[in-house]
Amino acid sequence: MKKIVNNYSSQVGLLFASVLCMNFTSKIVYCALLFTFLTFILNRIANSHGHQKATISILLSTTTSLGLLYDKQYCIAGKPIPGLIGTSLLAILVAGYIGFKIFLKLKARYSFIVSNFISLLIAAFVDHLIMGLFFTKKFPMHKVWLICYKETAYTTLFACVVSLCLAAILYVKVFYSKIKTLYLFRPLSSK
Repeated sequence: MKKIVNNYSSQVGLLFASVLCMNFTSKIVYCALLFTFLTFILNRIANSHGHQKATISILLSTTTSLGLLYDKQYCIAGKPIPGLIGTSLLAILVAGYIGFKIFLKLKARYSFIVSNFISLLIAAFVDHLIMGLFFTKKFPMHKVWLICYKETAYTTLFACVVSLCLAAILYVKVFYSKIKTLYLFRPLSSK
């Protein structure tokens, strides 16, 4: 199982699927969930394989998605929004790159969980800022603020859930290894 999780090809495949699916949904909650997965996977790639492979992965995922979605019309409330897919992929590229660079800097000082959480929040802020600037040309300002607020709230919620799940997994892993060593090194009783 560990080999599958650490496999670079499967991680890039999941990253690509997250990037591609971001532009197939118009629900803010799904976009925030996919962005959380995307950032977590990218941080995992950076942690396991280094910043060069993480850079190649995000570039490959966004450019391939752009090629596949180039002619797709994206609609919000039945109204086509030209340029949204390109801006969304640019925001993912910039936010993902900044996020994993910050993750790598924080990783030297903090645990994986803390570094991932902080970098995810910063990457989300960058993504929401770029998308908010794009939406100011399309929607009134109060609607742009509402979109950014909802995206930030959902992304923060999902980042907390991911961090809590990671902490629980690490706790159970340590607890299980302690029980396993106690059980293995216990003297056998003779009957």
